[in-house]
Amino acid sequence: MAFIELEAFMRPPQRKATEADMNSELFTTIAQQHLGVDTLEAQGLDSLDFHSLGGWGIKAALTAAYLAGYAASARAVIGSGTRVDKLPTERHTMVGNTWLGEGGTSELPSVFGARTVITTPIPEKALLQNRWEADRASTELIPTAILQRRIL
Repeated sequence: MAFIELEAFMRPPQRKATEADMNSELFTTIAQQHLGVDTLEAQGLDSLDFHSLGGWGIKAALTAAYLAGYAASARAVIGSGTRVDKLPTERHTMVGNTWLGEGGTSELPSVFGARTVITTPIPEKALLQNRWEADRASTELIPTAILQRRIL
């Protein structure tokens, strides 16, 4: 019996993901998708640590981070039981991590496994009008934004 207790004592505690870990992952994803920056960790070389970025990319990254935080606070308010009727929201249809389009599943009843996700606004939808960005927007940016900014 003493051996088992000693073994449990010597075992390192299981580490749970902290809010800082989740934020770090979120920030890295935003940097990769909007800024083309592979990692936010220091690489030790100026050529890897410093990036030349366009203002539109920085604006898109800041907007994505702001809206992800906004959605997190909305989820917290909703989780506390407070009604939030006046939040600007959008409905999106997803199957797994694939975005099918705006609107709810009632508009696509024949798609098996489709679910409606309610989110804060997704300004990345505007990229669908740009023929050079439309594919990336529909397959990468919009689905990621929906997962980051989901409310319900």
